[in-house]
Amino acid sequence: MKLYYDKTATATMDEALSRYAADEFESPCRSTVPLLSWLKHEQPKVSSLLRAMDMPTGYNLHLEYRVKPPKCSGRASHTDLMVISGESSLAVEAKWTEPRYETVGKWLTKGSKPHNRREVLKGWLSLLQEHAQHTLQPEDFSDAVYQMVHRAASACKAGKIPRLAYLVFKPSPDPKPAAIPKLRDDLTHLWSLLGNPNGFPFYLVEVQLSPTPAFKAIAPLPKGHKETAPLVKAALSGSDRPFCFEKYWLTRVGENVTQSTSYTEDPLVEQPGITVSEGGKL
Repeated sequence: MKLYYDKTATATMDEALSRYAADEFESPCRSTVPLLSWLKHEQPKVSSLLRAMDMPTGYNLHLEYRVKPPKCSGRASHTDLMVISGESSLAVEAKWTEPRYETVGKWLTKGSKPHNRREVLKGWLSLLQEHAQHTLQPEDFSDAVYQMVHRAASACKAGKIPRLAYLVFKPSPDPKPAAIPKLRDDLTHLWSLLGNPNGFPFYLVEVQLSPTPAFKAIAPLPKGHKETAPLVKAALSGSDRPFCFEKYWLTRVGENVTQSTSYTEDPLVEQPGITVSEGGKL
């Protein structure tokens, strides 16, 4: 396994940490914080989860993987973690306290150049088109979450056999994070817009964590203050891990319905409309 910040090789997680912009850590509750702790302290368990999503071995991890819009001018998509192994790719977007992002329809109404935005959207759809089961039309994506669209498109740019996963850490310290059922619905909606492509699986991963004294020491730090960033970085670089990671649940958007796989220590319980398979703890 090799580690990269975007497409620049880095020797260690701490080196990658130094490449992030300072404002990325001006809050201890950004999803980047548990994501980096998870990658740094739980590598065997990360590998186990990637295998559960059918990622081939010999993969490389790319933090903050950037893909520019294929058409017109616009902001690059910054995927939290892109896993690449040969022709396979997995775009992983981490969530913890973040609310639901805006839809394509709302995004298109913003800015001073609506034509440019529509062309940017067409560019993302051109990347998705190769894996779609029918011709994609921009107007059909009005209710899709715009971030999901360009994250999925980034996975297509990174590999010929793409996957998309939203990784949700819970419980959230914010009382109003994006609701997990809504995330699942949004993923299902986007996957259905592509024609339910079996060769392009979407996943929702829920990871249960508990803060350690190392995180509790930085949790009260003020959000949006530049003085907060170095203290959060120091906690991530320190020898004491900020979190303990416990159970996880893996849900795959299936052929016609969402199929869920629960990885717990509890006996398997069959539920209507849900396929339950054997798993384990993180």
